[in-house]
Amino acid sequence: MAPPIRLLIVDDEPLFLETLERIFSREGMEVATATRGETGLDLLEERPFDVVLSDIVMPGMDGLTFLARVRERDEPPEVVMVTAHATVETALEAMKQGAYDYLQKPAEVVEVEAVVRKACEHRALARDNERLRRLLRRREPHQEIVGDSPAMAEVRRLIERVAPTDSTVLILGESGTGKELIAHDIHRLSGRGAAPMLTVNCGALQATLLSNELFGHAKGAFTGADAAAPGLFEEADGSTLFIDEVGEMELEVQKAFLRTLESGEVKRLGEARSRQLDVRVVAATNRDLASDVESGHFRGDLYYRLNVFTIEVPPLRDRREDIPELVASYLAQRAAGTEVEEGAMAALRAHHWPGNVRELFNALERGLIMASGGVIRLADLPPLGGGPALPPRSVAAPTPAAPQAPESPSSFVPLADLERRHLEEALALADGNKTKAAKLLGVSLRSLYTKLNRHNIAG
Repeated sequence: MAPPIRLLIVDDEPLFLETLERIFSREGMEVATATRGETGLDLLEERPFDVVLSDIVMPGMDGLTFLARVRERDEPPEVVMVTAHATVETALEAMKQGAYDYLQKPAEVVEVEAVVRKACEHRALARDNERLRRLLRRREPHQEIVGDSPAMAEVRRLIERVAPTDSTVLILGESGTGKELIAHDIHRLSGRGAAPMLTVNCGALQATLLSNELFGHAKGAFTGADAAAPGLFEEADGSTLFIDEVGEMELEVQKAFLRTLESGEVKRLGEARSRQLDVRVVAATNRDLASDVESGHFRGDLYYRLNVFTIEVPPLRDRREDIPELVASYLAQRAAGTEVEEGAMAALRAHHWPGNVRELFNALERGLIMASGGVIRLADLPPLGGGPALPPRSVAAPTPAAPQAPESPSSFVPLADLERRHLEEALALADGNKTKAAKLLGVSLRSLYTKLNRHNIAG
């Protein structure tokens, strides 16, 4: 059901106010009244309205001045002017100042109601168009989840079960496993799928910027805030908000985030009033949040609020049978007709992939750059290690892989060594630029510095 129209009527005739309030309340609208423009402005400060019906000739502030003050507001309601003193000049002036329409008393109630509903529809359409423009600027091309391994079959089963609900979902998995693709599928299969999903990466923003991105701000809330701006929660109203790298969220932001999750309300920075929203939250992290709760780096109450339904995305090394299909899918999108020689495919299937699917695609991108004759050879790929080569097979017609034999202790590479090697390769590919290296690895810059310090890599 659509929310009720929120209507404010400003007129100095008590009988006119009482009549319209009674009639429109019976029609399901939320109606407030004021006999002076100053009182109407006070009501607009207290709560939002969709449409304002205003007289022009009133004691104190006249209707045109009131209209100008309303239009100065952030996200102003549509204003319909109503008066018994209609002239062409006042009508033109009202329309010039931004009034949606102009009615002359005495007006039929049916006519007034029709104009109010049209004004509300006009405002909703304008807001939807603005939101879509913002969403399209943020939206990235959607990719399908690829892989028929038992592990991915279980992921798909969980997606199908939780998607139709409005439950909060927490997606766990290493960097590069495709957690955002999981979130997209949850959104696409939900009742909110007609609207684009919004995404924010907590690891890419410091606390102040992240808070502003999520909750927005009022005009004048801080130096440089020349205009009000909605946050992602408001833009995602009626849709899904994907909170990536939620484990990187600073504690001060976690508190406001938890309050919004529990109440369904958001308060912009610098505003006193809260806005009721309908947003589904899907969060993801590569961190062990339970350990972070114990260490005090993550709020326990927020962790339990997020951990309603958990989906764990397996690392690529645990579903290597999906690699040929992932390779075929990537090449079909980037360079249809390109093949991978048998030795190269064997190396791809043998690698441990600490960077998971993202690392695989980066390796294939390098392979496409270096390849000649439409064939990616082993020499075209970046240095790969981490296990014995498996029997080669073609990319053209991928079939389920045979079960792999456990690796011998002598051939098993410690995870720490793999991570160090991967960090060094990323820095080399980024020519020492840590920001680019962090992007290649799919981690925040702060996480990259932590890993570099742990391995004593100067970069």
